[in-house]
Amino acid sequence: MVSSRQYLGLLEKWLPFANSFIYKVTERPELEYFGTGYNNWAVQAHQKAFSAFAVCFADPELDENVCSMKKKEILEHALKMLRFNLESHIEGNYHCLDGTKWGHTWMSVLGMERMMHGIDAIKDYLTDYDWKLLKKVMVSESEWLVDEYYRDTPDRKGEILAGKTIHNHPESNIWNGAHLLRTVLMFPDVKRKSEYIEKATFFIINGISIASDAKCKKIVNGKPVSYWYRGDNFFSSFALNHHGYLNVGYMVICLSNIAMLHFAYKKRGLKAPDFIYRHIEKLWKLIKSCTFPDGRLCRIGGDTRIRYCYCQDYTVPVWLLIRDVLKDHDCEKFEQSWLKIVAKEMATNKDGSFLSVRCKDLSDNAPIYYTRLETDRACTLSMGAYWSRIFSNLRKRKTEKIYQLKQPWHDRYHGSCLVHGKNRIASWCFLSAQPPQGLCVPVKRSDIAEWRNNLAGFVSGYGRINYQTPVFHREFLFENGFAVCGETEVHSEQFISEGQFPEVLAKNTIIFVALPDDATCIVMQKCIAMLPLTYIKRAKGLFLNIPNDIFNDCCRNYWFEDGLRKICGPSKKPEKIVLNSHWLNIDDYLGIIGIYGSNHFLIYRPSKRQAGLKLNELEAESLGTGLFVDELCYPYFEKSAFEKGKDIFDICCVLLAGKNHKQTQLFSKKNIFMPQVVSNSDVRVVVIKGSDSKSYLLAVNFDKKKAEARLRLHGYKRARSFITGNIYSVASIVMSLSQKGIEFLRLE
Repeated sequence: MVSSRQYLGLLEKWLPFANSFIYKVTERPELEYFGTGYNNWAVQAHQKAFSAFAVCFADPELDENVCSMKKKEILEHALKMLRFNLESHIEGNYHCLDGTKWGHTWMSVLGMERMMHGIDAIKDYLTDYDWKLLKKVMVSESEWLVDEYYRDTPDRKGEILAGKTIHNHPESNIWNGAHLLRTVLMFPDVKRKSEYIEKATFFIINGISIASDAKCKKIVNGKPVSYWYRGDNFFSSFALNHHGYLNVGYMVICLSNIAMLHFAYKKRGLKAPDFIYRHIEKLWKLIKSCTFPDGRLCRIGGDTRIRYCYCQDYTVPVWLLIRDVLKDHDCEKFEQSWLKIVAKEMATNKDGSFLSVRCKDLSDNAPIYYTRLETDRACTLSMGAYWSRIFSNLRKRKTEKIYQLKQPWHDRYHGSCLVHGKNRIASWCFLSAQPPQGLCVPVKRSDIAEWRNNLAGFVSGYGRINYQTPVFHREFLFENGFAVCGETEVHSEQFISEGQFPEVLAKNTIIFVALPDDATCIVMQKCIAMLPLTYIKRAKGLFLNIPNDIFNDCCRNYWFEDGLRKICGPSKKPEKIVLNSHWLNIDDYLGIIGIYGSNHFLIYRPSKRQAGLKLNELEAESLGTGLFVDELCYPYFEKSAFEKGKDIFDICCVLLAGKNHKQTQLFSKKNIFMPQVVSNSDVRVVVIKGSDSKSYLLAVNFDKKKAEARLRLHGYKRARSFITGNIYSVASIVMSLSQKGIEFLRLE
């Protein structure tokens, strides 16, 4: 059972560290600020820190010896921080430390929503003046939301923004609607109560909104959903295109703000309006399928920020919401495991912080950003501590119902597929944070997962910025698996040389197939030069990212043909480790077999943490953020030139989730076969015997024209296509493959 004490124990250790970030306002000694005291996101860092201090003070189990602070001191900090926040608002009598006042923006109530449980925790210690100013601030924000709020739209007429690909603000719609409802909940005597409720309904209906809402006749506040609907912010698959990519993290943020409102009503013994829960069950089913058993998010569309922070932190209120509303007992397992991960990182830091080791460079160069991340974790842990304490029935709610996708999931717009089995999580996404990117990992080893361009290969020219953009993509789903094919353009930009224009260096054709055996994936990459003479600074075929940082004790075991190579600790300078083998295995959990394209693997290790904030290569080398990652390349080379149309790399690899090094070695010898093929085009064919003892054939046409491929196989009677449904005679298989097309068969 997850108790409030487990959350509180982490916060107790954090308070002394946080105390060093609290400063008194010289001319107003009754006010204190956390961090920089500036406007915008610094306001929210301050508000979240307040909530943690408030909850810690209110908890009767707080250990003053652990936190090295008396409860009286903690309360004093909390009250002074709250008063600084209220007084520096537009309605207050002071200002932020940058000379401005905060408030009346699309996001200004977000921090307020995230700190409100802190106010609930110490409400008995607020003075009449505190309550009057709090009401004044909340009403002021509500009036602005009703009368003034809009985000830029092409016609500037949209009062509630919704759009699947642009003008996409589901999370802000939810938190702005939640603030309006909360204002009415806390101050029912407000003059424009009915207007607040009406605008809140518009906002929240257009939070988790999908196309079918346009015709939904269900009555909400006296009118059908279709009346309130302004557009679908989510795809019908419940994919969310936020910040320009498939953003699992912001799916979580949407639910987290619903959680805060849900528990505000519950605290007052009231039932929240039913419409705030619209679609949460279906969205949760997808989010849960994008969650590892240890609670870590499996961000199939990637992440542009520090790994396992921010959105990951806000899974805590989501799990509490889902436990309470949907009664999914797996959430408690997620909580338990996530708290262990947090504790492990804190133990590594040794200073009471949550993130000081991984984010040292960020702390030195962007203190506002760093304090945001620290307080996201403090705030969400305080939610867990407070709500678990005051709602004891949360620990008693269980069910056997499993909210998880049973078959592969697909979103056409993002070119994204996901299959989450008992042993393997496999995914692919073309329109991702750092596109494209795939994943094949054992379910039990979330520490092996990383997304940035993963399994897509990577080519760098001599520009400061190098990236891939999808040109086309196709996806095919079948029971317990999927196949994708697509092409990207490889760009290089921002050259030091004056007058050198952005370049499209290469085209990269990628095939990724998750076999229906809950273990095996096949990846093919064929990258060709596109300039008359294409200069390449660095090329990384395969590009399998393996995090090697504090969560795995900074040590990985790489098994290969010659034995074991243990790679530990960060590299002091860029390091290239050659492993002369056609197979590898990582930690006896993930196998990789090179079928063709290189005669060895190479592990590239930069000297800075490179998987974190989305930065260009030069910035990443100077500002290490996130995680150290071992980059497994097949092949790897530097400083080369290619004529147009020549292969930069042309490879095929097999990945085996949940297999040890002996199984990987045996698989490489017995389970892979490349038959002879007669074709008029550039066709590759590979036969794999999967972990289910069934054989599969993948045929790929890398040519720009339609191809016909002929081959013969022995020992099988027929072949059935997963993609077209065609049945072939194995005695003479004749396949017609479209340009850049694939065929995937089960041999019977």
